Amino acid sequence: MKIIRLQIPGNFLEHVGFADLFQHLEFIEILNAFQYDQNHFFALQRIRFQPNLIKDLDKYIKKKFNPQSFQLLNQTRNEIICIMNQNKTSGFFPIVDSGPWAFLFPIHVSREVLLINIISQNEYVNKLFDVINSFTENYEIIGMTDLDKINAIDQTIWRSSIPFPNFTMRQQEVSSYAAKQGFFKTPKKISAAQIATHFEISESAVNRLLKTAKNLAMEYFFGSFL
Repeated sequence: MKIIRLQIPGNFLEHVGFADLFQHLEFIEILNAFQYDQNHFFALQRIRFQPNLIKDLDKYIKKKFNPQSFQLLNQTRNEIICIMNQNKTSGFFPIVDSGPWAFLFPIHVSREVLLINIISQNEYVNKLFDVINSFTENYEIIGMTDLDKINAIDQTIWRSSIPFPNFTMRQQEVSSYAAKQGFFKTPKKISAAQIATHFEISESAVNRLLKTAKNLAMEYFFGSFL
Protein backbone atom coordinates (compact mmCIF):
# COMPACT_ATOMS: atom_id res chain seq x y z
CA MET A 1 0.00 0.00 0.00
CA LYS A 2 1.26 3.48 -0.83
CA ILE A 3 0.60 7.04 0.30
CA ILE A 4 1.23 9.44 -2.56
CA ARG A 5 1.35 13.25 -2.80
CA LEU A 6 0.69 14.55 -6.31
CA GLN A 7 1.02 17.94 -7.93
CA ILE A 8 -1.43 18.31 -10.82
CA PRO A 9 -1.75 21.38 -13.10
CA GLY A 10 -4.74 23.62 -12.38
CA ASN A 11 -6.22 23.11 -15.86
CA PHE A 12 -7.13 19.63 -14.63
CA LEU A 13 -10.13 21.36 -12.99
CA GLU A 14 -11.73 21.70 -16.40
CA HIS A 15 -11.98 17.93 -16.68
CA VAL A 16 -13.80 17.55 -13.36
CA GLY A 17 -16.15 20.50 -13.89
CA PHE A 18 -14.75 22.95 -11.31
CA ALA A 19 -12.89 25.51 -13.46
CA ASP A 20 -15.69 28.11 -13.26
CA LEU A 21 -15.77 27.85 -9.47
CA PHE A 22 -12.28 29.35 -9.25
CA GLN A 23 -12.99 32.56 -11.18
CA HIS A 24 -13.26 34.46 -7.89
CA LEU A 25 -11.20 32.19 -5.64
CA GLU A 26 -7.49 32.09 -4.84
CA PHE A 27 -7.67 28.59 -3.38
CA ILE A 28 -9.69 26.00 -1.48
CA GLU A 29 -8.10 23.74 1.13
CA ILE A 30 -10.06 20.69 2.16
CA LEU A 31 -8.83 20.46 5.74
CA ASN A 32 -10.84 17.37 6.60
CA ALA A 33 -13.70 15.40 5.11
CA PHE A 34 -16.22 13.87 7.48
CA GLN A 35 -17.94 11.94 4.70
CA TYR A 36 -17.52 11.78 0.95
CA ASP A 37 -18.33 9.70 -2.10
CA GLN A 38 -18.86 10.40 -5.79
CA ASN A 39 -22.01 12.46 -5.19
CA HIS A 40 -21.68 13.69 -1.61
CA PHE A 41 -19.05 15.85 0.09
CA PHE A 42 -19.24 16.90 3.74
CA ALA A 43 -16.05 18.71 4.72
CA LEU A 44 -14.17 21.32 6.72
CA GLN A 45 -12.80 23.85 4.22
CA ARG A 46 -10.61 26.92 4.10
CA ILE A 47 -11.58 29.20 1.21
CA ARG A 48 -9.70 32.31 0.16
CA PHE A 49 -11.47 34.67 -2.21
CA GLN A 50 -9.82 37.19 -4.50
CA PRO A 51 -9.65 40.51 -2.58
CA ASN A 52 -12.62 42.87 -2.57
CA LEU A 53 -14.80 40.81 -4.90
CA ILE A 54 -17.35 39.11 -2.63
CA LYS A 55 -19.86 41.55 -1.19
CA ASP A 56 -22.51 39.10 0.02
CA LEU A 57 -20.86 35.89 1.26
CA ASP A 58 -24.05 33.89 1.91
CA LYS A 59 -25.45 34.74 -1.52
CA TYR A 60 -22.19 33.84 -3.24
CA ILE A 61 -21.83 30.51 -1.39
CA LYS A 62 -25.40 29.49 -2.22
CA LYS A 63 -24.98 30.40 -5.90
CA LYS A 64 -21.53 28.89 -6.56
CA PHE A 65 -21.35 25.98 -4.10
CA ASN A 66 -25.05 25.15 -3.77
CA PRO A 67 -24.57 23.51 -0.36
CA GLN A 68 -27.19 21.52 1.47
CA SER A 69 -25.85 23.18 4.59
CA PHE A 70 -23.21 25.81 5.32
CA GLN A 71 -21.70 26.76 8.66
CA LEU A 72 -19.28 29.69 8.82
CA LEU A 73 -16.70 29.13 11.57
CA ASN A 74 -14.36 32.04 11.02
CA GLN A 75 -13.80 34.91 8.61
CA THR A 76 -10.63 37.00 8.34
CA ARG A 77 -10.76 39.52 5.52
CA ASN A 78 -11.09 37.50 2.27
CA GLU A 79 -10.59 34.07 3.87
CA ILE A 80 -13.14 31.86 5.59
CA ILE A 81 -13.13 28.53 7.42
CA CYS A 82 -16.40 26.70 7.12
CA ILE A 83 -18.20 23.36 7.12
CA MET A 84 -20.14 22.56 3.96
CA ASN A 85 -22.35 19.66 3.03
CA GLN A 86 -22.67 19.40 -0.75
CA ASN A 87 -24.31 17.12 -3.31
CA LYS A 88 -23.38 16.90 -7.01
CA THR A 89 -25.38 14.65 -9.32
CA SER A 90 -22.63 14.45 -11.94
CA GLY A 91 -20.12 13.44 -9.27
CA PHE A 92 -17.23 15.13 -7.49
CA PHE A 93 -14.62 12.76 -8.92
CA PRO A 94 -16.24 11.63 -12.20
CA ILE A 95 -13.00 10.54 -13.90
CA VAL A 96 -11.92 8.04 -11.23
CA ASP A 97 -13.80 4.82 -10.53
CA SER A 98 -14.49 3.61 -7.05
CA GLY A 99 -11.74 1.30 -5.91
CA PRO A 100 -9.16 0.59 -3.21
CA TRP A 101 -8.02 4.22 -2.90
CA ALA A 102 -8.97 7.24 -0.81
CA PHE A 103 -8.00 10.87 -0.33
CA LEU A 104 -5.93 11.93 2.67
CA PHE A 105 -6.40 15.47 3.88
CA PRO A 106 -5.53 18.32 3.70
CA ILE A 107 -5.82 18.90 -0.06
CA HIS A 108 -4.98 22.22 -1.72
CA VAL A 109 -6.73 23.35 -4.91
CA SER A 110 -6.16 26.55 -6.88
CA ARG A 111 -6.35 27.63 -10.52
CA GLU A 112 -2.60 27.03 -10.81
CA VAL A 113 -2.13 23.72 -9.05
CA LEU A 114 -3.74 20.84 -7.16
CA LEU A 115 -1.78 19.26 -4.30
CA ILE A 116 -3.53 16.04 -3.36
CA ASN A 117 -2.74 13.08 -1.11
CA ILE A 118 -3.94 9.57 -1.93
CA ILE A 119 -3.65 6.23 -0.20
CA SER A 120 -3.97 3.26 -2.54
CA GLN A 121 -3.36 -0.45 -2.69
CA ASN A 122 -0.24 -1.19 -4.73
CA GLU A 123 -2.05 -2.94 -7.56
CA TYR A 124 -4.33 0.09 -8.11
CA VAL A 125 -1.62 2.79 -8.21
CA ASN A 126 -0.82 2.40 -11.90
CA LYS A 127 -4.51 2.62 -12.81
CA LEU A 128 -4.79 5.91 -10.92
CA PHE A 129 -1.76 7.25 -12.76
CA ASP A 130 -3.18 6.06 -16.10
CA VAL A 131 -6.42 7.92 -15.46
CA ILE A 132 -4.64 11.15 -14.52
CA ASN A 133 -2.21 10.73 -17.43
CA SER A 134 -5.12 10.53 -19.87
CA PHE A 135 -5.97 14.15 -18.98
CA THR A 136 -2.52 15.59 -18.30
CA GLU A 137 1.03 14.31 -18.55
CA ASN A 138 2.36 17.17 -16.44
CA TYR A 139 1.61 15.80 -12.99
CA GLU A 140 4.45 15.24 -10.55
CA ILE A 141 4.90 12.79 -7.70
CA ILE A 142 6.33 14.99 -4.95
CA GLY A 143 6.08 12.50 -2.11
CA MET A 144 5.55 8.76 -1.80
CA THR A 145 5.62 6.41 1.17
CA ASP A 146 5.58 2.65 0.69
CA LEU A 147 3.78 1.32 3.75
CA ASP A 148 5.19 -2.15 3.09
CA LYS A 149 8.61 -0.71 3.96
CA ILE A 150 7.50 1.39 6.90
CA ASN A 151 9.91 -0.38 9.26
CA ALA A 152 12.80 1.01 7.23
CA ILE A 153 11.52 4.57 7.66
CA ASP A 154 11.81 6.87 10.67
CA GLN A 155 8.85 6.14 12.94
CA THR A 156 7.83 9.82 12.87
CA ILE A 157 5.98 8.88 9.66
CA TRP A 158 3.16 7.62 11.88
CA ARG A 159 2.58 11.13 13.21
CA SER A 160 1.27 12.23 9.83
CA SER A 161 -1.29 10.81 7.41
CA ILE A 162 0.47 12.30 4.38
CA PRO A 163 3.79 11.16 2.90
CA PHE A 164 7.15 12.75 3.54
CA PRO A 165 8.90 14.71 0.77
CA ASN A 166 11.15 12.57 -1.39
CA PHE A 167 14.16 12.85 0.92
CA THR A 168 16.96 10.35 0.66
CA MET A 169 17.62 8.57 3.93
CA ARG A 170 20.75 10.71 4.39
CA GLN A 171 18.87 13.97 3.75
CA GLN A 172 16.17 12.95 6.23
CA GLU A 173 18.75 11.86 8.81
CA VAL A 174 20.80 15.09 8.66
CA SER A 175 17.80 17.42 8.35
CA SER A 176 16.00 15.79 11.27
CA TYR A 177 19.07 16.09 13.46
CA ALA A 178 19.62 19.71 12.39
CA ALA A 179 16.01 20.62 13.18
CA LYS A 180 16.05 18.91 16.58
CA GLN A 181 19.31 20.63 17.52
CA GLY A 182 18.01 24.10 16.53
CA PHE A 183 19.88 24.72 13.28
CA PHE A 184 16.83 26.41 11.71
CA LYS A 185 16.14 28.68 14.69
CA THR A 186 17.22 32.34 14.93
CA PRO A 187 19.86 32.52 16.24
CA LYS A 188 21.09 29.04 15.33
CA LYS A 189 21.62 26.65 18.25
CA ILE A 190 24.07 24.51 16.29
CA SER A 191 26.37 25.20 13.36
CA ALA A 192 26.86 23.29 10.11
CA ALA A 193 30.38 22.50 11.29
CA GLN A 194 29.05 20.86 14.46
CA ILE A 195 26.55 18.83 12.45
CA ALA A 196 29.38 17.77 10.13
CA THR A 197 31.40 16.60 13.13
CA HIS A 198 28.44 14.58 14.44
CA PHE A 199 27.99 12.75 11.13
CA GLU A 200 31.70 12.63 10.28
CA ILE A 201 31.22 14.37 6.94
CA SER A 202 32.40 17.72 5.56
CA GLU A 203 30.70 21.03 6.35
CA SER A 204 30.09 21.58 2.63
CA ALA A 205 28.31 18.21 2.47
CA VAL A 206 26.04 19.26 5.36
CA ASN A 207 25.18 22.55 3.66
CA ARG A 208 24.47 20.76 0.39
CA LEU A 209 22.25 18.15 2.06
CA LEU A 210 20.28 20.76 4.02
CA LYS A 211 19.83 23.03 0.99
CA THR A 212 18.52 20.16 -1.13
CA ALA A 213 16.19 18.99 1.65
CA LYS A 214 14.88 22.53 2.15
CA ASN A 215 14.13 22.86 -1.57
CA LEU A 216 12.32 19.51 -1.57
CA ALA A 217 10.26 20.57 1.46
CA MET A 218 9.28 23.87 -0.20
CA GLU A 219 8.17 22.05 -3.36
CA TYR A 220 6.30 19.52 -1.24
CA PHE A 221 4.19 22.14 0.51
CA PHE A 222 3.84 24.78 -2.24
CA GLY A 223 4.45 22.93 -5.50
CA SER A 224 7.12 23.14 -8.17
CA PHE A 225 6.66 25.84 -10.79
CA LEU A 226 9.95 25.81 -12.72
